[in-house]
Amino acid sequence: MHWIAQIFGLGAMIALFSIYQQNDRRRLLCCKLTADVCWVVHYCILGAYGGMVPNFVGIFRELVFLQRGKKPWADKPFIPVLFILINWGIGAFTFSSPIQILPIAASTFVTVSLWLRRPTLTKVISVPVSVTFLIYDACVGSYIGMINESIAIISILLNAIQNQRQKEKQTNS
Repeated sequence: MHWIAQIFGLGAMIALFSIYQQNDRRRLLCCKLTADVCWVVHYCILGAYGGMVPNFVGIFRELVFLQRGKKPWADKPFIPVLFILINWGIGAFTFSSPIQILPIAASTFVTVSLWLRRPTLTKVISVPVSVTFLIYDACVGSYIGMINESIAIISILLNAIQNQRQKEKQTNS
């Protein structure tokens, strides 16, 4: 079973690596949705329910966020607040260790970052989220999670450098 968890973790890692290369919000959300599904299975198999909960809630969050601009209810400001409250509520219900607070707190920032319409801000807010999950993954023994968060941080930084170079080229032209 441990290998199956790692395979799903690898799928999540690939999807998350792709997220930071997206400049289109819809594609970014689809990558995040794919990653959340894979992480739910990964953490469930590992018995790391603190990591599973925010990813499970995240599946529904991304499905709703994909409706922004299409359905009027999906643009209401209470939507991200609702998902944050659901995360903390389920987190409190399943609480068994202080370490479980880390992924719930990270998910709060993820919810805010994905609600924003600017992919650049989503990426910037993702850095502390990745650091928080890196600590959590180290504590629960999710080696693929640690690799993922390290790659995510590097990917975000590479994208920022690439965007800066493009801006410099446009300024010099």
